[in-house]
Amino acid sequence: MNQNLVSVIVPAFNAGRTLAATLASIQAQSLAPVQIVVVDDGSTDDTAAVAEAGALAGSELIRLTNSGVASAMNAGLAVAQGDWLAFLDADDLWEPDCLQSQLAHVSANPGLDACVGGVTEFVCPSLGSADAARLRPRSPQTAWLSGATLVRRAVFSQTGLFNPALRLGCWIDWVDRARRAGASFGEHQRLVMRRRLHPASLSMSQAARDGALLQVARLAIARRREAA
Repeated sequence: MNQNLVSVIVPAFNAGRTLAATLASIQAQSLAPVQIVVVDDGSTDDTAAVAEAGALAGSELIRLTNSGVASAMNAGLAVAQGDWLAFLDADDLWEPDCLQSQLAHVSANPGLDACVGGVTEFVCPSLGSADAARLRPRSPQTAWLSGATLVRRAVFSQTGLFNPALRLGCWIDWVDRARRAGASFGEHQRLVMRRRLHPASLSMSQAARDGALLQVARLAIARRREAA
């Protein structure tokens, strides 16, 4: 395996305050990706300017009208060149050996199509004390999040792209489809990502999250009924 062939896709919406730190954590990897694709999903702040300021060789910026994270990641996939693909939300951070440790894991386990690593959570340091007190980081754990997963590019040829109809939950939906298509996911018992907690995060809305999970569950049930 050529362990340098990793493309990183960063979907971003109004992430001007956090994107620089996210990009720095990618650029600080002990094994550098060959490509970083930032997809600005119709931001109204300085997200695009931050992405351009932090650009290095092998990085590019795609600008879309606001269409949701699934469409943003699909746009990144359309230009991705790596044999392996990684995703990182524009407010989260990678550990310095994230890509190197995950590539080593799949190299040692050649039957794997994807590697899922460990995640820890932290309260955004820019928050005031009242907002920070309402957030409770969970203990470090293996987490099936896009930012903690390295995926073989070929899986997308078998499974298809992310469902743009899902404003939330498109990753969970895609993983279910990929596993049903025969993709092998393995858990990597190593911390690879730090997830930022802040009230502005769309995923922090309980009502939105519950509605998205219900929609994803209905799609999964429909697939199983159709297969039966």
